[in-house]
Amino acid sequence: MSIGNVFIRNFRLFENYNFHFSHKNLLLTGPNGSGKTSLLEALCLLLTGKSFKTRDLGECIREGETSFLLGLQGLSQDEKLTISLEKALNKRVSIKARKNNKPVSKNKLPICLIIQAKDLRMLEGEPELRRGLFKQIMFHVKHESYTIHQEYKKVLIQRNMALKKKATEKELSIWTSKLVEEGKKLEQEQKEFFKEFYKKTMEIFTDSSQKDELSFLNNIKIKFYQGRSEDSSLEESINNSILKDRALGYTTQGPHRLDLKFYIKDRLVKSILSRGQQKLLILLIYFKMNVMLNENNKIPIIYLIDDITSELDEKNLRIALEHIISLKTQVVITSTKGKEGGIDDPILDQFKQINL
Repeated sequence: MSIGNVFIRNFRLFENYNFHFSHKNLLLTGPNGSGKTSLLEALCLLLTGKSFKTRDLGECIREGETSFLLGLQGLSQDEKLTISLEKALNKRVSIKARKNNKPVSKNKLPICLIIQAKDLRMLEGEPELRRGLFKQIMFHVKHESYTIHQEYKKVLIQRNMALKKKATEKELSIWTSKLVEEGKKLEQEQKEFFKEFYKKTMEIFTDSSQKDELSFLNNIKIKFYQGRSEDSSLEESINNSILKDRALGYTTQGPHRLDLKFYIKDRLVKSILSRGQQKLLILLIYFKMNVMLNENNKIPIIYLIDDITSELDEKNLRIALEHIISLKTQVVITSTKGKEGGIDDPILDQFKQINL
């Protein structure tokens, strides 16, 4: 399944546009402010119902208008997918999806993986970025983990509210007990999935490091930190941090604080690898997700990669583009540069370029 046609009405700076993709690899080019990221946002909205830029979709309505409308047609050998999404001021979003003229649920739509500049900097960035990558893959591979995560999150919100309002010991203990109960379930899901994640990621490093330009992947290891003291149980860790939690007004221990650390021997990779190598490493992990998800789903995957050329030097960009071409899925990338604007590489002949 790949995206064929997209139409946009009164969305961001777009008044009335039709885009014909009809190619596996797409390169959207244009100067800053031309709408490249907005087009990715529209695609993401159609496939997931969510924007990666804002929670208030009213912000996406073109200035002077009262609503926006998005539409998509996807094609494969034996299926035709149509999706439409409409948002009017002060009204809820309306989404309609049909496959072969029959209504289709959201979990049967292509999986959309959006990769932004901040994601490529996750090795030197905040733990939330690494948690986001881990959860994104886990939820798609182990569908039940999303439900377990949401149940834990509900209790976590209630406990944090109790901490903020200086609740009594009795009230706080109720939410603490429930958090431990749900937290144990989530920890188990996380630990089990990390084994699979680690195995697949190590395959990247083993296979890729045979190439000279990727030899820096040798000896990389990933360590899983479960968001609490390794020497105590979850219940002990949370109870031992009550004074700290009360002072800060939120829960400091638990599976919501998990982190992944990347090492070469005993040093963090961010202290050894160049920024270009770090970003390429993260891209390769995202591309490996294609294999992981295909093994667990029969649903196609579509990658949306924003501003890739500004994040990678010429050498690492070429390696990334070679991997994109090898993927058996559709990839849409944006860049301020194109074949005519500074990327002088025959590899771009394998991309359909759309100038905005």
